[in-house]
Amino acid sequence: MKQHEWILSQGRKLSAMIHANNFTLTQTPVVICCHGFTSEKIGSNQLMLHIANAIAAAGLIAVRFDFTGSGESDGEFAADTTVKNWQEDLDSVIGWVKNLPEFEGLPIYLLGHSLGGLIVLNNEDQSIAGRIALAPVTQPIENFRNIILGPGLWQRSLAGQTVANFLGKGFSLSPNFVNDLLENRYDPLAKSRQRRSPLLTVHGSEDIVVPPAGSEILYDRYKGSKELVRLQADHVFTGKHDELTTHITEWLLKQKEQLIALSHAH
Repeated sequence: MKQHEWILSQGRKLSAMIHANNFTLTQTPVVICCHGFTSEKIGSNQLMLHIANAIAAAGLIAVRFDFTGSGESDGEFAADTTVKNWQEDLDSVIGWVKNLPEFEGLPIYLLGHSLGGLIVLNNEDQSIAGRIALAPVTQPIENFRNIILGPGLWQRSLAGQTVANFLGKGFSLSPNFVNDLLENRYDPLAKSRQRRSPLLTVHGSEDIVVPPAGSEILYDRYKGSKELVRLQADHVFTGKHDELTTHITEWLLKQKEQLIALSHAH
């Protein structure tokens, strides 16, 4: 089953899709899927769609959505794309999932790709059962300055200009994005020291957009239960979706089994 929903966030509507086939109510994970920068809930080469379909096929639940200004959600990409806004959007989606009667009491997992990975790693909600970070941005200032925007566009953005045409895509971006990064100094690597919930990280060895070294540091510092999968793949896992979704669903099913065992133990 696929069902479209509108979720309110910051007074605007986010476009969301629920995937659920036949889930049992016992400890079935609900996985909230966060897309990356300049992407949307279907994803590059349908990455997010394939992940959500695989999660539902495994008997679990997926919710994928468009951040404000991306995909079919309200807002404008150039003005509304900031980490701060994306964090608020994810909080809104988590709150919405928790309030759905049919999902009541089910464990919530967060999955994020690229900048969505940073959002998932940064999320402060103590009730989150676990996280999946796919090629996550872990050092946002360096990553955007050196690679994603590049030094030239970064400097123009600092000077207050709207910049365009980065990463070979025709998007525009107001100075809000860079200002937000510099003002708030997002640091998921520091946050990871306080986390104890299970973490699965997957990164492609051929990723030239987000260096895999960041995921290695994340894995080394993480204090909770953790797994790092290295795939021979690019940033968007081109041609590796089957391998990727197998790792994701197997990890989630293992989490579900552990939660059921825990609930029986009590």
